[in-house]
Amino acid sequence: MSDNPTRKISAMKITFVALVLIAGTAILCAMVKIQWVNGKMWRAKAEEREHDIRTIPARRGNIHSSDGNILASTVPVCDLYLDLGRWEKRGKDNKVVRESMVTDSTFTKKHFGEVCTLLHEATPSKSAAYYHNLIITEWRSESPRRCFAVARNIPYSYWAKICQVPGWKRVVVRTKDGESVVHEVRAHPYGNLAGNVIGFYNGDNIRTYTGLEGYYDSLLRGQDGKIYCRRLTRGTWLPDEKSWRFGMSADDSMNVQKPVIDGCDIVSTIDTRYQDIAEHSLRDMLVKYNAHAGCAILMEIETGYILACSNLSLDTNTHTFREMPNRNVACSDIYEPGSTFKSVILTAMMNDTNISPNERVRVRQKVFPGVTLSGTPNEIKDDHEVTDSNGRVLDTLDVRSVIAHSSNVGMCELGWKYYGSQRSRLKNAVVKVFPFEPLHTDLRTAEYNSRINKLSTSPRDFLNFCYGYSTAVSALQVLTFYNAIGGQGRMVKPLFCKEIINGRHHQVIQPVLLKDKPICSKDVAAKMTDMLVGVVENGTGNNIKNSTYRIAGKTGTAKNYRTGRYNASFAGFFPAENPKYSCIVVAQDIPIYGRQAAEVFRDIASCVMAMDKSLGNISLEQKTKQLKKQQSQRQPYVTKGRQDEILHAYQLLNLPYHSTDSSSYWTIYGTDIAGHTESARYCGYQVPRNTVPNCIGMTIKDAVEMLRAMGLKVRFDGCGKVVAQSPKARTRCEKGATVYLTLGN
Repeated sequence: MSDNPTRKISAMKITFVALVLIAGTAILCAMVKIQWVNGKMWRAKAEEREHDIRTIPARRGNIHSSDGNILASTVPVCDLYLDLGRWEKRGKDNKVVRESMVTDSTFTKKHFGEVCTLLHEATPSKSAAYYHNLIITEWRSESPRRCFAVARNIPYSYWAKICQVPGWKRVVVRTKDGESVVHEVRAHPYGNLAGNVIGFYNGDNIRTYTGLEGYYDSLLRGQDGKIYCRRLTRGTWLPDEKSWRFGMSADDSMNVQKPVIDGCDIVSTIDTRYQDIAEHSLRDMLVKYNAHAGCAILMEIETGYILACSNLSLDTNTHTFREMPNRNVACSDIYEPGSTFKSVILTAMMNDTNISPNERVRVRQKVFPGVTLSGTPNEIKDDHEVTDSNGRVLDTLDVRSVIAHSSNVGMCELGWKYYGSQRSRLKNAVVKVFPFEPLHTDLRTAEYNSRINKLSTSPRDFLNFCYGYSTAVSALQVLTFYNAIGGQGRMVKPLFCKEIINGRHHQVIQPVLLKDKPICSKDVAAKMTDMLVGVVENGTGNNIKNSTYRIAGKTGTAKNYRTGRYNASFAGFFPAENPKYSCIVVAQDIPIYGRQAAEVFRDIASCVMAMDKSLGNISLEQKTKQLKKQQSQRQPYVTKGRQDEILHAYQLLNLPYHSTDSSSYWTIYGTDIAGHTESARYCGYQVPRNTVPNCIGMTIKDAVEMLRAMGLKVRFDGCGKVVAQSPKARTRCEKGATVYLTLGN
């Protein structure tokens, strides 16, 4: 009985040793199998996990303005998420305590206000109080989220500043769903300015752009690179040039790798100075007259470069006018142009017939044969009457005055006289001078075919066509025509891109002719220019007449009979004597009849005339030269100070020094003579006794020396020369009194 326990222990030892031997043998066999039998397979799997071909995105090119500013660029932005979650733990006396990642002190200290201020600066549309309430509400809820979205697409610099705020570094979430919160977006430093020209992003599902971004997308996006990488840590990869050592030949490695080629930069034709004035003036007009949409386009006559193109539409959500995605008013909207199309009709007629600007035609009102309304003769009337110097209403006008006063009857009279029996001939003549086909601009935007109603169906349609109805065109097409008239018949294509920059290579976009031959002779262009000048000088556009430069243009108002509202426009070019720029302004759905668009045209033209030195603004140049001459004749002087120091300064500058008392210690520039004339002199200044001296104009060094020599104390504030003193000059004072001096420029 006594040996049984010993035998049991020995049996257990033997069993344990056997199990260890069996397990060790199994492990050893598995190691042999993994290392040698299946080693190649497992090494390949490890290689697949630790090495990969990664795509290196290329930098998308910038879009610059013609005046050197950046209109679009790729910048890093961040989505701000906060970890406001809580967890439970056992506190004292085994009580359950819920603690948050964000402590109470984090919200009570001034740092919380600093975070809210930073968020407001990053997104000015939302106040600091908004973010304060948003975060506090979530933090105080029953189950605050571990990944609470606070703001999206804030600049990286602000996100980094929030992470550096004391107590907030551990709260900011760095990754969401395995992806970094830092990503890149396309940024427009000038906001919504020229948005349709630059282009809008159509969304992550489509991944396309409009405008210049879309048209030049293949150049801007560059070429993404491919490179072999090895995993450093989870989510972190480093390039590995020695990947061929892990089961891949060097030749295969070189075939798969692709270099990164950054996108090209492009220089748009937009000038931010002109674009800004066009947008602000257009917006003010649209708001003032309760319009629904509008555009303002500025074009260079010689090259076709579009220097400004503002497309504003009413945003019903915010009740503001801004550039709306997929609504390019200038290129995509087609409308009945009204009287601005009369210039097109008359140019076509003058090309095709012998019409003279001095030919007289009937105006005011007329009933044309076959023009009826509900079976009764329909009379065509002008919107307003024209009177002579004696106040008598005129029944006839020459063609020049027909355009100047925008007579519908006069244009119908010309059309009926020369083309009444062959209406298709007028249509063909108009097609030769006007670009009805899509312009195919270098913007990714919709361009619709213009139309002309069938003129042979109804006499009324034909007459409507003669004064700008029965057709639909875009604003850019109308501007292209007026640009051709200003260019003596040479019609160029509107261009929005000026240059493509690929590293050191610069490719300039050259002007493109839309028609091989001029749309009219130089003589016809000169006659049309003269008549368009008459519109501004003596006709319907006289509200923008000025004495500095002359404008050639045409007003236009077309009624939308479906809505009862009007489309107002003004198109033309300037300066009339030697045109360099053309411009058009269109306001859609204005409730009143008027000349509102001309006001915007004037603002844009005046801005260009003031800023473009090549236009030869004589009056401005003369004023500038006179000012420079006066400044060059003015001799520098010191108002008051020590005479020896002033004399030394004059000697160093090689300037003549004139003084009436060269022995005086203090001197003052002759106040009894105009300070900038040649007769001015320095006069001796005697410091008064028992009164405060005049220190105005002195340097603080000289003023302190003078006052302390009299036994007075000095206190001063500011920098520069003495501009004020207290007590005032000639005030009685005692020794030891304090004089207060104020310094300034």
